Amino acid sequence: MAALDGPDELAPVLALLPETARELRQLAGPRRPWFVRYGSREAVLRPNDPARFRGLHFKTELALTSIGWLHRFLRDLASGGFTAPAPIEDLNGQSIAVVDGTIWELLSFVPGQPMGWTDIEIHEAGGLLARFHEASRATPRRAQRPGSTPVEDCRPEHTDARRLRSRFEDELANIDHHSARRAVVHGDATQSNVVAEGQTFHLVDFALAYDEAVLFDLGSALWRNGRSSPDAITYDPRRAATFVRGYAAVRPLSLADGHAIVVYMKGRGLQLQHRLELREGRDDTVMQRLLSIDAQQSELEHAIAEALESGHA
Repeated sequence: MAALDGPDELAPVLALLPETARELRQLAGPRRPWFVRYGSREAVLRPNDPARFRGLHFKTELALTSIGWLHRFLRDLASGGFTAPAPIEDLNGQSIAVVDGTIWELLSFVPGQPMGWTDIEIHEAGGLLARFHEASRATPRRAQRPGSTPVEDCRPEHTDARRLRSRFEDELANIDHHSARRAVVHGDATQSNVVAEGQTFHLVDFALAYDEAVLFDLGSALWRNGRSSPDAITYDPRRAATFVRGYAAVRPLSLADGHAIVVYMKGRGLQLQHRLELREGRDDTVMQRLLSIDAQQSELEHAIAEALESGHA
């Protein structure tokens, strides 16, 4: 184990593999998944911290059921030919194992470098999300993921969030959210969860996937992809339009869809604040960004509408 330069707590997990691990390295920093090479396999070991589940009021049984739901979806996605992390049943014959209270997943490794921040890449990321939605809608319909937090169920207690939520409920009704086309969405299809291998882009990290209105996934992606810079509080309407234009080049959108996407950007902020409060955590940037989207809603909608109109011309 020491030769692989990994923590001792990984030893019992690696012991479940059918062959000795020959390479082990952590991806992107502390508390992140591990790349592992054993035999001819390249895979990812993903830990699920039990403390995180407790913060979301998940019992271990519910967490296991939820992850099992995700693995079934990822298998269906892979069978349709879409490239994404897929479960590998090599943890003593399973793709999920509980070791010392931590739930571990074994998934296929999707090679590539983290996507950058250029307009071209943002456009390509939009097209990638559209292709994922086509693949997702082709999988069998399934019940909602256990333990998920659909946007209509997110009601954070923060004073500003409660004010926005009241108006947001009217907006959900106006965009006919409850009748919207649904599928399993990625839930966090931002630039940070896209890898590029040459000119080919792939989505990774489906941990937040659940059944939702498809357009919510664009709003969720734009929570990060639409910012002026990766860590900015404010949003760049032109950048948001570039992402939506890339999506619409693969999967056409209407002008009404453009309005709904910005509504769902706010929904993503409310969802994040809701989860933050469940964990009793604090991140002031969530509300700051949510308020920015609310203040910039008209200009974001205008830019996206222009992008969609030019695509229809």
